Amino acid sequence: MVNKKVSPTRPQSAAVPQRKPTPTPVAKRSATTAAPGTGTAAKTTQQRAMTAPQRAGAASRLEGVQRSFRETVAELKKVQWPDRMTTRNLTLVVIGMSTVLAVILGLLDAALTRAVEWLVRLPIGG
Repeated sequence: MVNKKVSPTRPQSAAVPQRKPTPTPVAKRSATTAAPGTGTAAKTTQQRAMTAPQRAGAASRLEGVQRSFRETVAELKKVQWPDRMTTRNLTLVVIGMSTVLAVILGLLDAALTRAVEWLVRLPIGG
């Protein structure tokens, strides 16, 4: 008997380059300001250029939410939902089991409460 180590062969997939999310650059405040007394700062070209990537980022997030919603709806359409009779029967089973467990836990609680009260009333060192 010869022990041969067999390694499963997997097809080599082409390496898909992953896009790293680029951080949105923070616009630097311009040293130039509007006329004294107006209280508003002049927009620099750098600040104006920031609005396009921000809009693109918001659009991609919106597209992602829309895609997730469409996929969720598609998956819900694939579900085989139970008929009315099955739903009613399973609901009654859940209600019945909850009632039985409530009664069992209530009786157990009452029994343990009486046992603890009885232990507390025992004379110590008598």
